Amino acid sequence: MPPEKKPTPPPPGRSMKRPTPPAGVPMPGMPPITPLPSGSNDVSLGVAISAGSEGGTVTARKAGGLRDMALEVDPDDVGVKGALQHLAKAINIAFQSDYGENYLESVYQAAIVRNREIQIIHREYFGFRDNWFGQLGMLLRSLQLTLEGPDPASPEGQQRIKEKGPATIRGLFNLIGRKIDLVSEFEDRVPAYVEQMFDRLEASGIITGWDRDDWDIWTTTIGLNIKIAPRGTKPE
Repeated sequence: MPPEKKPTPPPPGRSMKRPTPPAGVPMPGMPPITPLPSGSNDVSLGVAISAGSEGGTVTARKAGGLRDMALEVDPDDVGVKGALQHLAKAINIAFQSDYGENYLESVYQAAIVRNREIQIIHREYFGFRDNWFGQLGMLLRSLQLTLEGPDPASPEGQQRIKEKGPATIRGLFNLIGRKIDLVSEFEDRVPAYVEQMFDRLEASGIITGWDRDDWDIWTTTIGLNIKIAPRGTKPE
């Protein structure tokens, strides 16, 4: 009787190929792929999570970590404090991603909650506090910027100074024209830019309950910081 043939071992450094299972049969150690409903615009494919694990079904939108956060910003539902905190968080998300899509993220650094209002800090005035010395420092910085050229804290003004160099006389005349409303200025457009940003954040599912009629948006008298407060609480 001929001797039984033994299987030839694979060459060194190579492993035996694992047989491909038929379609629909999960690989050992891998969770099965299951179809998911696509009513919420999610990718209609997900990975089933074993019982007891946290997080439920993992979808592409949840994996992004931004969409579907559903931060409630209606003061009637979560209170003024909660709405302010959620709005500030959403603003910081917008500045770190592409939800602004206007000039705001190019000149503003971050949003903080202070004195029952949101303050969005311009990068030229970052670090100044809400006290007498801070206001004096902002005033001196504003005058210094004015000597560099027209509307120097705006993105257009900064670009103009970068391309054409400082223009002290034009900066002073522009300041006078802006303060007596003979010349349009960037801060006149800021409230509309902020509202546009919140509209995009709501459309993306990051915030819910956003209503323009619930909030006042304005810029500070000194500097170009933005303030947001519930309608009716804006200081005169």
